[in-house]
Amino acid sequence: MSAYDLRSVFPLREREFGSPEGIWVCRLAEVSDLRPGEDRLIWFLVFERKPTREHHSDPIIRKFEMVTTANHLLENDFPPDLEPRLENWVLSGEQDGRAEWLDY
Repeated sequence: MSAYDLRSVFPLREREFGSPEGIWVCRLAEVSDLRPGEDRLIWFLVFERKPTREHHSDPIIRKFEMVTTANHLLENDFPPDLEPRLENWVLSGEQDGRAEWLDY
């Protein structure tokens, strides 16, 4: 599967997540396929704070790296709790994060 095809698999592109700091828009920056050496996909997500009247200066960016299994994900799709997991990360306030979500 090509990187372009993998990008189309990600279900939360342009999804908005709320936090006390504002609304964050999730964007898939890149996906790396480590197969056949490792059964892993690495999803590089960028969360950009949506401009508001109070926050209309340069956008604030947060980055999140998500590691998943490759074959299981491609056969079974993302876990049903992907959105709440990302929402919890957004609410954490962390600027740069990484998680290995191989457990679904």
